[in-house]
Amino acid sequence: MKQFKKIWDPIDKIVFGLVKYACVLMLAALVVIVFYIFLGRYVLHNSPAWGEPLSLLLLTWMSILGSSTVLRTDEHLKVTMFDEKLGKKGVLITDILSTILVLVFALFMIIYGRQLMIQARNNMMGGIKIPYRYMYLAMPVTGIVYIFALISQWVRRLSS
Repeated sequence: MKQFKKIWDPIDKIVFGLVKYACVLMLAALVVIVFYIFLGRYVLHNSPAWGEPLSLLLLTWMSILGSSTVLRTDEHLKVTMFDEKLGKKGVLITDILSTILVLVFALFMIIYGRQLMIQARNNMMGGIKIPYRYMYLAMPVTGIVYIFALISQWVRRLSS
């Protein structure tokens, strides 16, 4: 396990460092764009046509991709009131079950996100002329990052 951890830690640092900074940049861009839309609509009385579709694209990517960071550190919302009653073995079983369910969900996102991308390859987002497939690309990318997050979660659990 120590050898795998030694190999995995740099990969984890790079992947989730990129995810973190991408989400920070998307949030900053989203704040600026939404503020500009507000100014355009209520002060200048001329709202930009590209503002809302671009903010939707950024919000989709940021929220879906950002969820992988809390999955990685196991900080997402979960019910823990039964942990004392289940004991260590019961908690381990529920942790394994939840990991399997998240893995199934990640595979679902990869498979069906790819299908959505194929279906939407010719549909353009109004105002910015970007194909919808780039918005749907967030699903398979996040599915892959979820798998990385699960590996990181279990490496951390098993090495402590």
